[in-house]
Amino acid sequence: MTTQVRFTLDQLVVLDAIRRTGSFAAAARELHRVPSAISYAVSTLEMALDLALFDRSHQRAVLTPAGARIVQEAEDLLTRSRRLERLASTMGQGFEPDVRFVVDAAYPMDAIARVLMELTARDLRTRIHIEVECQDGVVDRFERDHADVMLTLETPDHLSRKAAMHALPSLDMVLVVASGHALATLENVSQDTLLEHTDIVVRDSSPRYRDAPPPTFLGTRHVVRVSDFHTKLLAIMRGVGFGWMPEHLVTGALADGKCVPVRLAEGHRYTYRPHLIERSDEALGRAGKFLVALLVADAADEPLGAVRLL
Repeated sequence: MTTQVRFTLDQLVVLDAIRRTGSFAAAARELHRVPSAISYAVSTLEMALDLALFDRSHQRAVLTPAGARIVQEAEDLLTRSRRLERLASTMGQGFEPDVRFVVDAAYPMDAIARVLMELTARDLRTRIHIEVECQDGVVDRFERDHADVMLTLETPDHLSRKAAMHALPSLDMVLVVASGHALATLENVSQDTLLEHTDIVVRDSSPRYRDAPPPTFLGTRHVVRVSDFHTKLLAIMRGVGFGWMPEHLVTGALADGKCVPVRLAEGHRYTYRPHLIERSDEALGRAGKFLVALLVADAADEPLGAVRLL
C-alpha cells in the first residue's frame, strides 16, 4: 500500500533556508518571499508532520531536537532533488543518461584518467561506464553490451568496413624478462630457446576462450596466464618467466635495470595500431561525442580544456 507524502519539497526548501540563514526574515530575503509566506510554510509543515520544528521562545530561529532531525534528512533529499533538476536540464540539452566505453587493458590508463578528470570538470550529468577487457574480449564486450565506444588494439574486418573509427598513436609492446633471469644475458635468442622457458600471458577475456585459451603469441608450451598487466609485471620481475608488456608500463623497470629486453632474433618489439570505434547503428549523444573528442585530443597532446562541448 502506498503512503501519501504529507509534505512538499518547497516546505523543505524553506526549512533549509531558515537553518542556513538563522532566521525567518533572512530566509524570506534569500528566497525572495514575504516573511508571512515563510511562516505559513513552516506552520503547514509542522501540522503535516504533527511536530514542533522550532522553539519559538527564542528571538532567533532555534530548531527543536525533532526539527534538527527533520532538517538532517531534508538535506539529503534536497541534494538529490537538485541533482535530479540538473540531470533533467542535462538531458534536455541533448546529453544521454549513460555512455558505455570498453577499453583494452594494454592502453595507457593515465590517458583515460585525464579524460575523466576533464569530464568531471565540465560537470556533465551523464554517467560514464568504463569496462576494461583484454584482446578479443574488448570487441565481444562492445557487441554483447551494446556499448557506445570502444578502444581496441586491433580492429576486426567486420567493424572496419562500417564503423566510425578514429586512429590513435601506435602502442609498442616489448618482450622483457627480469635482469636475473637466464634469458637476460643471451644474445640472438631463438624461438626454440624461448620454448624452454615460461611465458607470462594476460589471458584473453573473451568468453570464447574460457575453457580453451588461444595459442600464445610465440607459441610457447610453458604458460602462466594472469588476468591483468600489473600481476604479469610482478611475475616477470620475480623471475617466473618472460612476457610481452606495453612499453609505457615497463619504462621505469627498463631504465633502472630491473628488467631487460629479451634479445629475440626476430626482434623484441611489436607495434599495435589502436583505434577508437563508435557504434555504426546508433549515433552518439553529446556526451559520447565529447568523450571521443577528448580521447582523440589527449592522444594528440592537445589541451583538453580547449575541446569544445558541442
